[in-house]
Amino acid sequence: MTTKADAAQGRPKDPRVDAALITAAIEVLTESGWASFTTTAVAKRAGASTASLYRRWPSKQALAGAVARHIAQAELTGIDTGALESDLRELLARKRKILEAATGPALLSLMGQAAHDPELRRILHDDVYLAVRGELGALIDRATGRGDIANAVGTAQVDVLTLVLIGTALARSVFVESGAHDAAETELHLLLAAISLA
Repeated sequence: MTTKADAAQGRPKDPRVDAALITAAIEVLTESGWASFTTTAVAKRAGASTASLYRRWPSKQALAGAVARHIAQAELTGIDTGALESDLRELLARKRKILEAATGPALLSLMGQAAHDPELRRILHDDVYLAVRGELGALIDRATGRGDIANAVGTAQVDVLTLVLIGTALARSVFVESGAHDAAETELHLLLAAISLA
């Protein structure tokens, strides 16, 4: 029997539509950037109605946050190789994978726009920065528990190391040609050195 509460909530959301909208949002961002990123364009690309999109996300900023969260959760979580160096190597490899895939230009477009859009900046802080910080913090905590690190790493140091991880991704997208990976080992050893000295 359908109750008034059920009727007020409307039809259950179809996860296939969610996935189609996220994929379409990534494609629109990758092809056209933030300027052409509209809910209408995304819904049309997904073969869905704008009403179905707005039932999930009330604004294009909220949709952008869902894209960022999808990318971060899909690629950055669950790293545990048993050693700090290999954990960090895996984290950097996954970061590189994000940037080289179709998701890379989409995410970089969002991060570039965030400087001009306070709502988007807040969303990306929650869905990108905190996701990267959480994963890096977990790697460091496990390394400390294993005795890989002699000194405790403070909150402020983890904050800065997170900014370094994200910042190098942005800088490489602007200043380094696609496909150049020769700096990856240097980045790894700088991070290890910074964590050891914290």
